Amino acid sequence: MAAHIFRRNAVYYWRRRPPRPLASFFSRPHLFLSLKTTSRATARRLAVQLDLILEDAAMLAERDTLDLSSSQIETMLRAVVTNHLGKLERVAFAAKRNPDFDVQQARLDDKKAFWTYALLDAQGPGAYLRREEYDQMVADGFSASDINDVWEHLCLLRKNGLVPTKPHVLQRLLEDVEAVPTAMNFDIAQGIYYRGLKLALASVDRRYGGNRVEDAGFVDRMVLAQSDPPVPPPAVAVVRDNDPPHDPPKQETLLARTRLPMASFEDFTEKLIAANAKQEHWDGKTQRQVRNISKLFVKFMLQDQHVEDLHSVNKAHVAAFVDFLNLDIYVNYGKSSVDEGRSIGELRAVALTHDKSTRGITGDTLNRHLGNLGQVFNFAAARGATALAGIDLAKLRAKGKKGRARNARAKLPLEKAAAIFHAPVFNNCAAWDALDKPGLDGQNLVFHCALYFVPMLIFYTGCRREELCGLMVDDVVIDNGDIPYLHIAKNEQRRIKNAQSQRNIPLHPDVLRLNFLAYVEAIKALGYRLLFPDIFSPSTSSPMGDRFYKDFKPVLEAAGVTEKGLGAHAVRHLFGAQLKKKLVAKEGRSDLLGHGGDGETDERYCEPHEIATLLQFVMMLPEVTAHLQPDAVRLLPWVIKKEVAPFSQPTRAKRSARNSGVAG
Repeated sequence: MAAHIFRRNAVYYWRRRPPRPLASFFSRPHLFLSLKTTSRATARRLAVQLDLILEDAAMLAERDTLDLSSSQIETMLRAVVTNHLGKLERVAFAAKRNPDFDVQQARLDDKKAFWTYALLDAQGPGAYLRREEYDQMVADGFSASDINDVWEHLCLLRKNGLVPTKPHVLQRLLEDVEAVPTAMNFDIAQGIYYRGLKLALASVDRRYGGNRVEDAGFVDRMVLAQSDPPVPPPAVAVVRDNDPPHDPPKQETLLARTRLPMASFEDFTEKLIAANAKQEHWDGKTQRQVRNISKLFVKFMLQDQHVEDLHSVNKAHVAAFVDFLNLDIYVNYGKSSVDEGRSIGELRAVALTHDKSTRGITGDTLNRHLGNLGQVFNFAAARGATALAGIDLAKLRAKGKKGRARNARAKLPLEKAAAIFHAPVFNNCAAWDALDKPGLDGQNLVFHCALYFVPMLIFYTGCRREELCGLMVDDVVIDNGDIPYLHIAKNEQRRIKNAQSQRNIPLHPDVLRLNFLAYVEAIKALGYRLLFPDIFSPSTSSPMGDRFYKDFKPVLEAAGVTEKGLGAHAVRHLFGAQLKKKLVAKEGRSDLLGHGGDGETDERYCEPHEIATLLQFVMMLPEVTAHLQPDAVRLLPWVIKKEVAPFSQPTRAKRSARNSGVAG
């Protein structure tokens, strides 16, 4: 008996376990189908065909992405518009040769065709004339007879089999952008085709009004070109009878001549991301950064530089992109999800609505983007995009900052840091939702939360803001003898900056005196995995440190810390500066701050200090919280009830609390 077929009551059936990539799409462990034949030979032949279809489906399901990217869609649309625009202009040129040519009638005919495809673009192949479109055509100056002509044109397209569009036309569109021919992609291609024809027909003034944007400056460019030195004719090779035959062109030359759609740059990016993610070189944040800058690069090449072939990208195009990042884009580009859908022109317009000082990204951010793009360039060049190999992105990098690194940031005086801990949140606040407001005299209302503990932890541990805000309950180690400590490492909530950032930091006695460990136990008893659930929101993917800083900023301002750059990171700098004043060696400060050494002696031939030794260093810090009185743990009411944060927007929730590690 052949594989996957069996006989029941003289009729053959096909039975097959679905391949792993498709298993999740079926509710049963096997696929079962009657072949409706009593012939074993016929059943074998049909089973082989079904096996092939199933394997093809499994292969498609294994692809990283089956959906069309935004750049592929734009490339397809440009192709449809360009192709049909050329056809319409050739028809217009031919019509104008007729002595009875009527320009008004020609314009009207194009407008009727435009409305036909406007119906198809809005409603798809099953379009019909609705009252809404009827009123719009009347407003456009159409008579009842004109509107009837539009409907008859649509009926004629259906009668001639042009609606829906022939499959081979849509297949060619997908092949040109190297898209997977799925049913969904065919539907998208159909919509793009109707939209492209509509856009081409809308440019009636171009054909019958002579309004062509490319005419601007044409004469000037032509006159300037006449002054250029003549181009010598190409040398003609003389072939002699005794000349040896020439070698065939190398494979690299043939590959370079093959058209490579600009959209394929995103495909190279996704493959590079997948490779680095598999090897755990790039975490989720780095993957997003690389993907976003690649999408913006492709969009800029298509919309601003009009480069559709990846082989045509040159240094000038990339330099124009860097200039765009340096000068034309809003400094906060990317923080809003709306930015991804904006065109290059719209991004420039957004930047123009802001002050000139907020246009252009910072030098550090630019260099990070160029570093990411450089990796994609190298990856793509090694796989056929040879034009990218000759583009040196290092020459486009922003220059480094002048002066010493120690002077790069503003300094936070110790007295201002101490003033922070005289704020109401640490002594007596008005209410749980007014932590920065002073409470009534004689009260001692303190709520234990991120805003209470994170500032003192930054001061006494020197940790980065996100390292503390993203702590899990299990990251507080209390079963290691007499010295509780924080274990700073990558966890399910956040990453760490680099390898040397993984470290253990002892807790200062004053943090323990203020009932930090009791707080940890209270949070753990409620079933939370996050140490500070009060700064988590399921409706955003932004770092929790951003939410903490939003609450912390009024506390800073009340303490007189108003200078730009004097935030949580300035407290971390103060931690390092205070240890240096106490003559703690560089290696000890590095172990606490999570910095690497300068060479082999500091790194390879050096072990980290023991917890007891690190505690001695931490004990040298001035006690800026000595005036605070310990109080019984008082959690925020909604944290006790395990409710979603009041500042959260549930309608925009992107992941549930269970999946993100808030609760157990």
